[in-house]
Amino acid sequence: MPPDEKRIRTLVIDDASDFMQAICSFLENLPNVVVIATGRTGHDAIVLAHEWMPDLVLMDIRMPEMTGLEATSQLTRELPDVIVILMTAFEDETLRASKESGAFAFVMKENLTHDLPRLLELAASEKGWMLRNQLHSNQLHSN
Repeated sequence: MPPDEKRIRTLVIDDASDFMQAICSFLENLPNVVVIATGRTGHDAIVLAHEWMPDLVLMDIRMPEMTGLEATSQLTRELPDVIVILMTAFEDETLRASKESGAFAFVMKENLTHDLPRLLELAASEKGWMLRNQLHSNQLHSN
């Protein structure tokens, strides 16, 4: 990778180990993403984000101990340069609640592989990250 191109240092937080394995596998296939750490709770998100200083935290909303919304509120206050994308499998989770928490975006888990590449490009544009063009979702799978 040329020195001016960015790899998005990503922290993945989800209490469902099977889903976390699947999303980490998906992320490893994206050309500009590297998973630097994983956790299972909102508390893990706070601790790991301070330790690893990721560019992106991809986090479930519903988790034990501390929800993704609570962790996002704390993360965006303490580490304002970190982008947080919240994900959920439940239709009743609201976009409004995720935006109030300071999240950059909200995505349904069932749409994650389709929507995440576009969201990463939006985050890159906002942060001024230089990414390879191969991040486009239409190059990852056919419709």
